[in-house]
Amino acid sequence: MDIDGVPVTAAAALLAADAATRLGVRHHPVVQAAIFSDFVVQAMEIALAINRGRHGDLDRPLIRTLARDLGRDVDRFGQYARARNDEPEGLTELRYTILSLTLDQARERYLAITLNRYLATTVRIARTCIRGTGGGFTQHDRELTHVLVAGFSAGLKRALDLIVRLDREVDQARWRVLDRSLSRTLDLAIERARALDGLCGQGLAGRLGIAPAEGLAEALLDGAMDDFTSADLTYASLADPSLTDARLTDSYLIGVRWSLSGTIWPPGTDVSALLARSQEVEPGSGVFVVKRRAGTWPRA
Repeated sequence: MDIDGVPVTAAAALLAADAATRLGVRHHPVVQAAIFSDFVVQAMEIALAINRGRHGDLDRPLIRTLARDLGRDVDRFGQYARARNDEPEGLTELRYTILSLTLDQARERYLAITLNRYLATTVRIARTCIRGTGGGFTQHDRELTHVLVAGFSAGLKRALDLIVRLDREVDQARWRVLDRSLSRTLDLAIERARALDGLCGQGLAGRLGIAPAEGLAEALLDGAMDDFTSADLTYASLADPSLTDARLTDSYLIGVRWSLSGTIWPPGTDVSALLARSQEVEPGSGVFVVKRRAGTWPRA
């Protein structure tokens, strides 16, 4: 995305979206889909690096860096999700799986096992990702997303089978054929992963009314979606209309970052009650994050 030829960062694009719309999209599953699709790409890049290492070209520093970056982002996502009471099922399992891979991924002796585990983890991430493609996508894009994930999962299943066969094959000619097939299968899988990532990014951008931008998942994890310190929320709804349970609706604003001087709330909002729910980011800054639930929003 660029304006007058000047590139616009994903964070700037998110902040440029209509504030009321952005507030309404914060809890939508398409946000998690945009983050998890980036995880799929990261995991596939690690898998490709490990596969290259099977040919004697194991780049330990690269693999370790990629694995730690993915683990860091998964941890950041855990913080991101917990701040919104939105932690998805299986996140803890995913975090420990990636941590274990980070610890043992550079051992040549276990490359086949490690690659196998990475591929299995990647399929799990992709399946989690697809849960966020419901209301955020057009029918065509939703169908395309399911096709991509199905093809991606089938490709990785084939890759897992090829890894097992390679480990058992003793004939050099047949081994080379299987090896080339594995490399082609993984190359196709990462192409599908990147296509899925692009589609999920478009789904979120479409709901926000902005153009897709590079680095969207990073900007989301950095909290750009929650920054309302200079936002006009005059016409925003402070309760999620899709939730009928008052206890869930009550947590709608948790994680929102706002300021005393820059945030304009809807008429009738009880700012004193909001302050009681919030924690100041730094003493004297006038910038707060909503931390606790409250009673009724807004007060007439």
